[in-house]
Amino acid sequence: MKTIERINSKVAILLCLSLMMISTLSYAQQTKSTLFKKADQAMLDAKFAQADLLVPDEYNKGIENYRQAEKHFADQKGVEKIEESLVEAVNHFNRAVTFSVSAKSVFASSLDARSDALLAGADRSALETWKEAEEVFNKAARELEKGDRDDSYKYATEAIELYRKAELTSIKTDLLDKTRALLTKADDTNVDRNAPKTLKKAESLLAATERELETNRYDMDYPRTLAKQAKYEASHAIELDKTISKMDDRDMEMEDVILQYELPLIRIAEKAGFVAQFQNGIENPEQGIIKHISELQIDNNRLNAENIARDNEIRDLKTTIDLLKNENLLLRTEFDNEVKERSDSMKSKMLEFETEKARLDAKIEKQTKLNQQFEEVYLIFDKSEASVFRSGDEIVIRLHGFGFATGKSEITPTNFDLLTKVQNAIKIFPESSVIVEGYTDSFGGDASNLMLSQKRSDAVTQYLNANSDTEEDSRISSVGYGEINPVANNETAEGRKQNRRIDVKIQPQM
Repeated sequence: MKTIERINSKVAILLCLSLMMISTLSYAQQTKSTLFKKADQAMLDAKFAQADLLVPDEYNKGIENYRQAEKHFADQKGVEKIEESLVEAVNHFNRAVTFSVSAKSVFASSLDARSDALLAGADRSALETWKEAEEVFNKAARELEKGDRDDSYKYATEAIELYRKAELTSIKTDLLDKTRALLTKADDTNVDRNAPKTLKKAESLLAATERELETNRYDMDYPRTLAKQAKYEASHAIELDKTISKMDDRDMEMEDVILQYELPLIRIAEKAGFVAQFQNGIENPEQGIIKHISELQIDNNRLNAENIARDNEIRDLKTTIDLLKNENLLLRTEFDNEVKERSDSMKSKMLEFETEKARLDAKIEKQTKLNQQFEEVYLIFDKSEASVFRSGDEIVIRLHGFGFATGKSEITPTNFDLLTKVQNAIKIFPESSVIVEGYTDSFGGDASNLMLSQKRSDAVTQYLNANSDTEEDSRISSVGYGEINPVANNETAEGRKQNRRIDVKIQPQM
């Protein structure tokens, strides 16, 4: 009996030790999260501002101090030593963010050239030139940090030429050479006997691409699109030849061919929930499928936006709850151990806890009201007119049913009803600021696209103010972003149509 008691006693001791170790590890992790929170945010802000690219020396000093703080924490050097390194890291990150604002302005052309080269895949297809361009741009950034604008400008100009060269090399290597190889293959296999039109189209697109590359060195959007289309049409012609040859070998009649190519539409229509019938041709099934896909895309975009917004809210609330639980645990422990000596201090902390709880209750109440207002706005618009979603506390109305004539910024009567709905949506948030954002597709020059998008956003803003029954102009502003932040593929007509858009952002006071 005594032996059993001794065994039970040892088991209890081991269990207590295990729980203490787990508790210690958990507390250490919570402590690190609290200590490093400000530095973590500063580092994220620096990365978002591209400080690692634009202000490399200052950014790297921040990283060095952050790593030193991690080492101090692992070696248990003490809070004071850790905080000393973290303060230095935050200072370097903050200076890097501040300096990156002016650096972006100085290096605007270089950053545009770099972005175009990345879009063309230069970091893969023209790797050596890309690396050289990155090294030269890094020199430009470091010279600007030192205050030497002359050398910085010299290196930045050199980097632009290298980025353009890498972009051009990538287009020629990755697209044109492959297209020429496909056309040679098509010639060797006599593709022109069965697909002469498609083959001719590929050859014409290739020639057009080469002309564009010779005459226009600074806007690669159009030639890049032509090159991809040429490659596609060459592959298309080869596949058409194979398909037609198989039909000839099987001695298929025209009726058999048509019936065979109706089958995919029949199967797709079944998945869409209707029966494809061809007594009036292919148009009705085609339109039914397109309509079904469009509705699915709109629903999917709305659901994705809602999921992102709700995930962010849930994450923020979970973080707040965890912090409150930790604070509550610490308060209870201190209260039990030092209730006599620190009663005044404990009362103060409890008051802070109640104040924080009241603040959170007020925030939840505001969020509930915001959700209700969002539902009101969402119900105003048809799916064909606009997508309504949330980005944090911001309400975004992406106008699908709004279109400008090519190169124009005038409001037409066809848009009056939709703009009236936008005004009604804005009225739901009487104490808010409103931003009207204009966007274009990627065709055309960057400067002209930026100017056109600003004119369009100004036109919408002026209309909303002119037709409002309250003084809205104090809270409605407009901005044009040109071709940046595309929501669809600029290489298709439908994608470019979606990118030529107006976004109305309502920012409630929280």
